[in-house]
Amino acid sequence: MFYKQTVDNIKVVILSLDGGILDLNRLRFNYLKKICKIHNYDITKEEFEKSLGNMQTMYNNFPIIKDITPDDLNELIERDLYEYAKLKPNSLIKEGTEEILQFFKQKNIKVAVISSHKIKRAIQYLQLTRLYNHIDFIIGGDSNNPALPDPYLLTTVLEQLNVTAENTLVVANYPSLLHAANRKLMNVIYLTDLCPSNNSITSRVFRVAKNNLEVINIFLFARYDSMEMYSPLLGMSSDMSVETLEQTYYKLLEEYKNDSQLIDLVRDTYHYFLGEILNKKSVTINPLLFEDEDTDNYKKNLDSLKEDETSSNKQEDLIKHFEFTDESDDDQSESVIKSSPTNKQVIGGDPKRINELMDIINGTSVSKKYNEDDNNLPLSETIIKDEKITFTTKLINFLYTLAIVSIVTFSGMIVYVAFEDFICGPGIIASITKNIIDFYINTILSIYIFIINGLHNLLSFIPSYNSLISGNNFLSPLAIKLILFIIFNLVIVYIIKFGSILLKEGMVDNDYSTEN
Repeated sequence: MFYKQTVDNIKVVILSLDGGILDLNRLRFNYLKKICKIHNYDITKEEFEKSLGNMQTMYNNFPIIKDITPDDLNELIERDLYEYAKLKPNSLIKEGTEEILQFFKQKNIKVAVISSHKIKRAIQYLQLTRLYNHIDFIIGGDSNNPALPDPYLLTTVLEQLNVTAENTLVVANYPSLLHAANRKLMNVIYLTDLCPSNNSITSRVFRVAKNNLEVINIFLFARYDSMEMYSPLLGMSSDMSVETLEQTYYKLLEEYKNDSQLIDLVRDTYHYFLGEILNKKSVTINPLLFEDEDTDNYKKNLDSLKEDETSSNKQEDLIKHFEFTDESDDDQSESVIKSSPTNKQVIGGDPKRINELMDIINGTSVSKKYNEDDNNLPLSETIIKDEKITFTTKLINFLYTLAIVSIVTFSGMIVYVAFEDFICGPGIIASITKNIIDFYINTILSIYIFIINGLHNLLSFIPSYNSLISGNNFLSPLAIKLILFIIFNLVIVYIIKFGSILLKEGMVDNDYSTEN
């Protein structure tokens, strides 16, 4: 630790949605690995973990982008991953997640969740797993915020919750989040997710935990594990100068080089007392100490540090603070899980597709991802093929709707002609029926007269309404009026369809239940 870290007097804990409280990174990696294997590319957990931090750019450096664009790849994986989450929401929760959220609630410690997803999707994941009522604040990647390890998101959390870095703990589970927390001089516990921790990580954090239950233990017992007790044994203390401490440190490393446990103890003790000495001298610590110079982000972070003074101007674009209420009841949640948030293909109705997707995401699939006809197609071509199928389906639906509307309109005209004597005759029912029909016909014709004559006044080559009706030698005036009525009725049908789709999507996307 290059600065003193502690879990005492913690007021806010920042958790990561992906890999911190939900097991999304592992599932996402399994899916990406399967796709890469189909295209004869290899990918390791280490490579994938280094790319984490921004949903929009995490796939940019993988060879798979030669065959499929990063945006298409991201859309494919996130769509199927969310569908999988709706099928098996409880399987996403990492070990100890529910316990640690309850622990923080009992300790009156606020919980903030940071996510590379958009806020709406992050909330949907939390609602599916019934965790969102434990969260006090959530920030996602809706705006064009700087990507981690830029500390912009962490700064936003501090400002919104009105807390200092000294009273904040970040439970980081991937390097870019760790580096961002170090740059803000926050307290950090590293939660191992895809890859085990290494010396570069352990030297930057207060402790390393294998799961969220160990994070609780660190909170409970850290005060009894002070490095002060090792001071007499190892000959290091906060009263030394930095130079003396370093000499002692390297001497101990050489002396105990064959004992890995003692080496770890020496290293932790050294970093602890180094932080103590620097704090006593009130040394301003350069956050760039926590950046690896051999990484691509190092030079970028030099520039971003210069922009820290103006970062407050960008707060107008920050994601709004979400205060969560009680979660919805079981019946509502089940109905939401069964519904589709978009008009894209839903996998819930195909048992074979469900099993295949579960195998792919869980990393146990040995079967082919595509059907026999698509085995030799690159993924990008498969997506194009799906788009063609979707266009064909829409065209068929349009022709089907047009045929139904035409039949109904034509049938209405036949019924009117057949019962014209009754409709135009005496009687209250006949009079009411005639008035309704006349109102319907006159309204539609008035709309057409207004539109067509208006266009005729603007563009002289467009015929007027009267010329359109009477000036045609091929179709009779009645046939032209029938076509106009069919077009009008078709527009009305699609307006109703569009309104219905918006209503359904609104019911799904508005946090699943506005009542709660």
